[in-house]
Amino acid sequence: MAIAVVLLICVGVRRELAAALSVGDCVALAALPITWTAVRKARRLSLLLILSILAAGTAYIMSLLAENSFVVEAWARRATTLSLLAVPCAVAVFVWGARRLGTRRAAMAVGFGMFLDALPLLQTSPNPWKFGVGAAVTIMVLSFVANRRRLVQIVALLGLSGVFLVSDSRSTLAFLAIILGTVIWQALASWARWNVPTPRRLAVSQIIVLAVVGVTAMAGVVAASESGTLGEDAQNRTIAQSSSSAGLLLSARPELGASWALFRNRPWGYGAGVKPRFEDLWVAKRGMAALGYDPENGYVENFMFGGRIELHSGVMDMWAAASIPGALLLLLIAGMALAAMMRDLGRLKATPWLFFAALTVVQNVFVGPWTVLPAYLPIVLGAAVLQPALRDAAQLGADDEPGDAPEDESTDTDAAPSSELTPDVEPLPAADPHPEAAAPAQ
Repeated sequence: MAIAVVLLICVGVRRELAAALSVGDCVALAALPITWTAVRKARRLSLLLILSILAAGTAYIMSLLAENSFVVEAWARRATTLSLLAVPCAVAVFVWGARRLGTRRAAMAVGFGMFLDALPLLQTSPNPWKFGVGAAVTIMVLSFVANRRRLVQIVALLGLSGVFLVSDSRSTLAFLAIILGTVIWQALASWARWNVPTPRRLAVSQIIVLAVVGVTAMAGVVAASESGTLGEDAQNRTIAQSSSSAGLLLSARPELGASWALFRNRPWGYGAGVKPRFEDLWVAKRGMAALGYDPENGYVENFMFGGRIELHSGVMDMWAAASIPGALLLLLIAGMALAAMMRDLGRLKATPWLFFAALTVVQNVFVGPWTVLPAYLPIVLGAAVLQPALRDAAQLGADDEPGDAPEDESTDTDAAPSSELTPDVEPLPAADPHPEAAAPAQ
């Protein structure tokens, strides 16, 4: 168990070692001979593994071919290629660790690694809670209360929301509001003894509820931001973005304009570590200017294209680095995150830490940098691999974890019919099918 805890903590640490390689990537790759046994038969991991290898190979080969026309940063090529290869390896670490600790404790361990990784922000950032500490603490707190009463979860979500409210963090506040609304809805449905339909119908019903809660939460956060509740800086940004002809989303993310312009100019991408030419800089600036954004402020030169191409969108970052395979990999990641949430909605007991991590992943796939994603991917994709099929969700107990098999089913794959197998990985040993149940509450 100690080895599992250490591996999971290390996977959450994104600090760079020598040669620009991160701790999490190195540990995930080095541990593969041990952790691969946990996922070697996982069907849900197969396509992720294939696309990760294909994207890494494409990124490296394109980078080599681009050396005659572009300046290529060797450190960026190395870091990008290995980060792509490390995605399925980190998922294997999470699944391997979750089989020994339970998914809740595994998520908490990764969150603690993220917290250790974010500690330097306390000295270097004017808002450390917003830029790293808050997300790590949220993962740990929501994991800690995941098996507690809903009232405890509601109190925890309210407390976290209050801190993010005063920390100028609009998107995270909206995510917590969505999760809070979902937990309250499920509490009311359980209290009213709602006649729960089949898991599939329940999931569809709750997706509709979640969509309504999400729209309401985002509208509420925007209104609070415009009123100055989130601070003067957030108020000024929101008012300026809302009044723009491009709309709130495109004004808030002008990098999308640069991404679209670069894609139209060079649809096959660039390669890992490739630095843009003046021509590419001009194309990107023109795309941002089309959204009403003034690109002549140093942001494009110093941040987006300072060392490599960074488009503030995971899918476009990987398109630039690894062409179509990279973009397909990120779309698959978003799809797996959404599928994990949908399967979790097949019962009236949502998993708050999974929802928070999955919403963060989906956001950063489309409108956030790739560098944010690797810490969250083991949690979300690992839980997605461990989850039972949606049709079996109703058999889970109220306090079961996303990766737990239904209590009335055998955990022996040889004895159980294939149609009744729930996790997409090898089951836990029959002698201890529910290690989390015997452990003391944390």
